[in-house]
Amino acid sequence: MIDYDPGTWGMTVLFQYRGSVWPKAVVWAVPPTIVALLLHTYWHDDAGKGSENSQMEGVDAMWSGYTFVLGFLIVFRNNQAYSRFWEGATLIHQIRGEWFNATSNLFAWCTEDDTKKSEV
Repeated sequence: MIDYDPGTWGMTVLFQYRGSVWPKAVVWAVPPTIVALLLHTYWHDDAGKGSENSQMEGVDAMWSGYTFVLGFLIVFRNNQAYSRFWEGATLIHQIRGEWFNATSNLFAWCTEDDTKKSEV
């Protein structure tokens, strides 16, 4: 376990390197950032052309198709997760009710009274 020294104001934990997620995050974030910057400079070299940039034709259709499919998948997965959650919650409540019923039956039928032994 890593011992953290919070410092005087408790803020030094946020800026320390040891035990931080920042180094791993930077390893995954920097390469796509460099690729995005290179593509941006490549596509915007002909900035004087305005809307006549031939390299950007069809991007809006691809983007709308991509966002539609992504949105559909996100909604579908959330709906599935929601229905599974409620199915599990319903089953847990059913199990709780059955255990409560069994326990209450045990307490109802267990008695030490000699007069009720014939009824039990």
